[in-house]
Amino acid sequence: MTIKYSLREPMAPGNTLMEKFQALKELGFSGIEITNSSTSDFADEIKAATDTTGIVPNIFSARGGNRLLDARPQERSTAIKSINDALTLCAEIGGVGVIFPPLIGIKMGGGERIPDLSPLYNTSALEKDLLIEILKRDIAPHAEACDSLLILEPCTVAQGVEICEAVGSPSIATMADLFHMSIEEADLAEAIRAGGKHIANVHLADSNRILPGYGHTDFGPPLKALSDIGYEYYCGFECSIPSGDARAELRKSMDYLNSQL
Repeated sequence: MTIKYSLREPMAPGNTLMEKFQALKELGFSGIEITNSSTSDFADEIKAATDTTGIVPNIFSARGGNRLLDARPQERSTAIKSINDALTLCAEIGGVGVIFPPLIGIKMGGGERIPDLSPLYNTSALEKDLLIEILKRDIAPHAEACDSLLILEPCTVAQGVEICEAVGSPSIATMADLFHMSIEEADLAEAIRAGGKHIANVHLADSNRILPGYGHTDFGPPLKALSDIGYEYYCGFECSIPSGDARAELRKSMDYLNSQL
């Protein structure tokens, strides 16, 4: 397997989007995860940078879409619109999908969690069922019409697969984040094999959340597992870069990962 490397927008060297795209081309990257610029206001700038460099904006973020599971209906409606707008933008520019971590906007963004209704339902069960119904009714049909993916970012691959299978849409996928997996999963490679066709994005970080090669994670088995499942999407760095020459450190990490194949 040849790894298609991607880098999150804030990590890329350069001040403008064009500078970042050009730097990634020079470094041998294939994609960029659009985060801060993931709105229609930047669409023309992103398209121009893609046309000039060939770097694919593979992943987008839903700006303002992190409160999909908020207890307040208006917050949920706002989140649905933000996610669908991001899916539309992603499709127009030729990306793979939009990443969505279901609870980060509630736990870290000051949202209101759904009340615990035990013994009928606890909060976690309600949130899971609500997520499945919203995806089925309000997001999956739009994603399918756009030919784009909503990529869930769960704690474990199995949790993401469970949601994907419950929704039953080809436009709802999950991802493998090797940093979180090193904490949550018993076996990274087996988790990836079990995720199989549902995995549409991979985040790379070592055990200390620095570039791969600076911690204790053994990347050989999960990379082989990706090859075994026929993974064809991108592997994106989501971690810190050691101080010094960022370009040299990124090249060094890519060389290290390639040596593990």
